[in-house]
Amino acid sequence: MSTKAERTTAYIIETVAPIFNKHGYVGTSMSDLTEATGLTKGALYGNFENKEALALKAFEYNSRLLLTEIDNRLNVPGTALEKLFSFTGFHKHYDDFTAEIGGCPILNVGVDAQHNNSLLAAAAKETAKTIEGKIALTLEDGVKNNELRLPVTPLQFAKQLYTMLQGAIAMATITGDRKYLLNTVAYLDQLITKEIKK
Repeated sequence: MSTKAERTTAYIIETVAPIFNKHGYVGTSMSDLTEATGLTKGALYGNFENKEALALKAFEYNSRLLLTEIDNRLNVPGTALEKLFSFTGFHKHYDDFTAEIGGCPILNVGVDAQHNNSLLAAAAKETAKTIEGKIALTLEDGVKNNELRLPVTPLQFAKQLYTMLQGAIAMATITGDRKYLLNTVAYLDQLITKEIKK
């Protein structure tokens, strides 16, 4: 059973996470946060040391949602190939998934925090590396089980795969055209089938 203070902290994080993700660290004002939560500045600072601590918790919350969904996609029953297709398939509707949290947290926070918040920038980088590692493990299993053949190490292939997906996410976000996602996923699925499937 959580305490009232824990429930308040969780409520604050869940409420402000999409705001920080949409508007960025600098672009999010304390009045944005007090208005969204219905709490005073004092109440917010009673739960968090400062704006930076709150922004970091907000990113961690969004990051956890994303990592959980990626785990769900990569842990489906079946072969490594089926897991990879589940993962790429998720990205066909990535914009739907991230709409509620204000967009892709890795893209938004990773770019926004680059020059104004080293802690947030490091957290975004770490999340991206975690995802690459999860993809690499799936690829490694595929090679071990004689399902896949890779021209490079699993981690290198995972990085290239994720780079292409993040590029598609960036272009879909910038242009408002989800065909960037759909076309990139179609290309990657074809690449996986023709180049690395045994």
